[in-house]
Order: sequence, then C-alpha cells, then structure tokens
Amino acid sequence: MKKTNYVVLGLSVFLLSGCIPPPPSSAIDNSEEVSYSVPTSEEIDYNVVDTLSIMIPQGNSNETTMIDSAIVGFNDIYPNVTFEKKYLSHANYESTVRNQFIANTLPDIVWSNSPDFLFLVDKGIALPLNPYINNAIEQGEFDLERDFYTQFLDMGKKGANYYCIPRSQDSVVTFYNRDLIRKVGGDDLLAYIQNGWTWDDFLVVCDAVRKYQNNLNRFDYYAVDMNITGWLSVSYPILRSFGGEILNSEGELVIDSAETRQALNVVHEMVTKGYAVSSGQTSGSSFEVGTSAFLFQSAAVSLFSERAALKGKIDIVSFPRLGPTPKIGAGIAGYTINSKSTRKDLSWAFIQHLISYEGQQQMADGGLVLPSIRKDLTDPETANWLKGWDDFNMDAYLYGSEYKITAEFLSYVDTKYKSGLDLATNDLFNNVSNKDKDVEQSLQKGILLFLEELEQ
Repeated sequence: MKKTNYVVLGLSVFLLSGCIPPPPSSAIDNSEEVSYSVPTSEEIDYNVVDTLSIMIPQGNSNETTMIDSAIVGFNDIYPNVTFEKKYLSHANYESTVRNQFIANTLPDIVWSNSPDFLFLVDKGIALPLNPYINNAIEQGEFDLERDFYTQFLDMGKKGANYYCIPRSQDSVVTFYNRDLIRKVGGDDLLAYIQNGWTWDDFLVVCDAVRKYQNNLNRFDYYAVDMNITGWLSVSYPILRSFGGEILNSEGELVIDSAETRQALNVVHEMVTKGYAVSSGQTSGSSFEVGTSAFLFQSAAVSLFSERAALKGKIDIVSFPRLGPTPKIGAGIAGYTINSKSTRKDLSWAFIQHLISYEGQQQMADGGLVLPSIRKDLTDPETANWLKGWDDFNMDAYLYGSEYKITAEFLSYVDTKYKSGLDLATNDLFNNVSNKDKDVEQSLQKGILLFLEELEQ
C-alpha cells in the first residue's frame, strides 16, 4: 500500500438558539487563520514508535468497530503506533472533556459533533486545523471541491478556522417498522411511506397506528419516537420549515414570531393527539423494542438492523417535508485534536486517514453505514457503505440536499453562548412537547430564558 500523507477538512452540524440585542462586536469570532509549523511529506517518519489516545462515545458499538477498522488500516502505514481508547458518556460530554483537559488527561483525539465542537472551540480545547489542511493542499494531496462534499466539511468551521473533521455526512431520516405498519393497515398504508413524503402523509400513518394501539388497550405505546426535546437536529429544522428562526444575522432574538408559533403548535399537536409521548411521561413504547412505528434519527441503519426486535422488519425513508419551506436536519460527527496534545502531527495523520478513500472504506466495513464525505464513494458497486444494504432504502440519507440545514445563526454570536442556547432550546421544546402545557406560555418562558443566557 502506498504511504500517502492523508488529508482532510472540517465539519459539524446542528444547534439552535435565541437572542437579544446583539453582543458587542468584540465577542464575535472573526479570528484570522492560525499559523504554526507542520511536517511535509518528506519529514514524516512512518516507523515512529508511539501511542495515540482517542476518546469515543460510550455505548455506541458502531463507533468502536468503525475506529477499530480504521486503526487496522492506519497500522498498515504506521505499523509501530498503538492506540489507547477512552470512552465518555454524551450526557456528560462538556464536563468530562473540560475536566480532563484541565487535568491534562484528555486524549490526543476527541470525538465531537455539531454543535458540541463549538464548546471545544470556546474553551480552547480544539486545535485549529488550517495549517495542516493548507499544507496538504499545497502538496497536492487533495482538492476540496473535487474530493469532498464541502457543504458538510464546512460545518466544522468557526470563524476562519476548521476544528472538527467529519467521519461521515449525517442527515436525519425516518426509521420505520415495516412489519408493524403492515399489521396496522397493510400495503395501502405502507404506500404513504416513500422518499419525498409529506408531513400530512406521516400524520395519516401516525393516526392509524394510534387507533391500532388503542384497540389493543396499549395507551402507553406511541406512533413515533420524535427525538425532539434534546436534539436540535429535529427541533430546529421543524422551526425553520415554517420560516421561524432564533437569531438573525445581527445576533438579535427573533424567535417571537407567528412562524415560530406555527412550528410549536405542530409539535404540541403530536403529543395532544397521542402520536408521541408527552414530555415528563413514562412510556413503555420504543422503536428499538419494536412497539413504535417511527423514529427520527441520523444513525447508520446497521445500528438497528440486527436488533432482535427489529431484524428483518425495518427500513428508512426521508424526513417528512413540512411547512412552506421544508427543512431536513443534517450534520456531522467526527474528530478534533486536543490543543494540549504532544502528538498533534500523529493525531492529524490518523484523522486524515479517516477521511481518505481507504479510511472511509475501512470504517464502512466496520459499520459506518452512512454516506461518505468523499465524492468518489457514491457508486454502489465500489462504495463499501452501500454494499450489502440492497434491502434498505439507502437513498433516504441522500434525499433532499436542497432542504438540508445546519444552524447558521450560531455564527452570529460568540461560541461561549453555545451551551446556554442549547439548553434554552431544549427547554422550550420540552415544554411544548408536554400536552398539559400551553404553547404561548411555553414560548414566553423560553424567550426569557434565551435573554437570560445571552446576557451571561
């Protein structure tokens, strides 16, 4: 195998927020590109003996097998590099990473996603990667426009700098239990479910499933796991589908609008009609155990396809088109480099391998059944992420590129607001997803919380 100095580019995805009068211009990240020395191809020691540490999400077997597969390929190039894997709970992501960074125990390479990488930027944890990227471009190792889907690569950019490298392009799709829906209404009901379907189509199926569950006296079962109260990749696109927004380009709070109310009422209707569980309620229903018909998720189909309750029963379809300006949540998960790492060059070499042709193929063999960020990996005959999945509607991941969005408004405020705005948004949608709470009161409470967070 040719020893190539692998290269890549940035990424990221989602988040949502609110605001007030714009913060002072001095708070906005308008930094210039960072400059520091990086090795050329001739200076790389492929026989280096060293250990790299990498932090990945706990409980995600797919991520572990993907990385393990990539490590095997990386060791074909750097045979004397060993790896130490550490795990973290995403629920404690910020505190875990921050505390380890302060204690100088944070691994060299740190898993992140959108919008979590913004927290790493704010705390100075993520290394700006432009020097590595520019060095690779200058040496002709890749061409961004030719080799990558830059829509996704650029999602990891804050100001002038790239911080997070995606290991895939992620889009929210609808997982559905084909067998359950066929029991409810046969092939006629299944016919509603196809790429490009609308929210009205989705509601027809939800209503049929609700009635079916009622007839079984399973009032604790629901039609859909919406994933909306703690995940901006669903809540924010729903807001934008009706023309709502949180911040404008001046950093001003604009969430108090008729468009926002339309979006929030759609969410509230899902719980009042019993299609989705009301927040604060315990449910015996779950897509993963086979009792809910739908799940909004961006995960690889391989994460669910072999589960006992779902094997041979599920498929995926595009996220339903909603509102006058349909939007679909899109983003990335990937890797950053610890700014305190003493193995930055070697860490970059590994991250570059992840987005190389060989690395992407290896990760796909390890379970990364999501669209590659590389343009040369779209052919089902050669792209490993598509091989063996002929029974699934893999086009669902690629449907509607014109609808896919990330959270542009976050670039209008300093990264220090990320965590607070995240919590404020989740709080708003958590309240609106409670069937016993009033939408208008929930919105007004949310506005106050957004203002409070932006005044910090």
